[in-house]
Amino acid sequence: MIQAKGITKRYGRFTAVEGLHLEVPDGTVCGLLGPNGAGKTTTMRMITGMLPPDEGSLQVAGYAMPRDRRAALARLGYLPESAPSYPEMRVIEFLRFKGRLLGLDRAMIDRSAGSALDACDLGDVSRRLIGQLSKGYRQRVGLAASLMGDPSLLVLDEPTVGLDPRQLRDFRRLIRRLAETRTVLLSSHIMQEIEAVADHIVILNDGRKLAEGSIEELRQGVSGRSAVRIAAPSDPALKSRLITAVEGVAGKPVPPKVSENGDLRFEFDGPDQGRAIGAAISAAGGSIIELTHEAPGLETVFLQFLDRKVRSDGDTA
Repeated sequence: MIQAKGITKRYGRFTAVEGLHLEVPDGTVCGLLGPNGAGKTTTMRMITGMLPPDEGSLQVAGYAMPRDRRAALARLGYLPESAPSYPEMRVIEFLRFKGRLLGLDRAMIDRSAGSALDACDLGDVSRRLIGQLSKGYRQRVGLAASLMGDPSLLVLDEPTVGLDPRQLRDFRRLIRRLAETRTVLLSSHIMQEIEAVADHIVILNDGRKLAEGSIEELRQGVSGRSAVRIAAPSDPALKSRLITAVEGVAGKPVPPKVSENGDLRFEFDGPDQGRAIGAAISAAGGSIIELTHEAPGLETVFLQFLDRKVRSDGDTA
């Protein structure tokens, strides 16, 4: 649905996006993740035809951008940050207005507006003035407008900014439901947002791609945290063997914490090595009471990739 090869966008001497390669297959929910200023919005503006790339090639829905912009936009729905609308219009009036802007015929406008209202759960407020709606419902109206013409690709730029926790939950559910029949490109600087809805993630920083993959793929090679509690050893020699066993798996010194009853608790960062820990402790003669591994969240993954980039730049300098 989206294929970008080395696209670059500059504003004067400032490079907002540099050499970005991006592929979004049909039926994928792809999340662009990065801090403010990472290049997410500029990338989306190139994909939606608002800005031409200075370098590289870009295809959207099989059409070259910006050359075949009109044909690509016929298959694309766009929700910019802070969805624009007319507060003096009623919801249904705004959707019909958007349909006329898209050049849809009357039958298609009516059919598309009805489908958009149903998809975004706006039927009960279709005759309400947009200015009288809550922030969450105004975002839904913006999303419904992006569905006019039944596009196969949705591009959503920071769609949940300003929503309260309940509105955020409802909007996430709505996006997941829409994604069942469409390709979605979603940007956010909120880790939980991307983790909740995306099945493919692209991490951006300073206009460059740091990493991409599913959340599980991104977690590979990124440290989680293991914890193991071992029943109180019967003698000092056994305690020594147990410490040696755990440290052999961890690959570094791991001083244990000793509880009041003498149990040993070890905590250390690294990939999940539960089987290796269990085998090592059993071979040493110990008994495991508790063994857990906390996989890294997306925030941890992002920060570790960012730290690696900073270290790499420092080494280069």
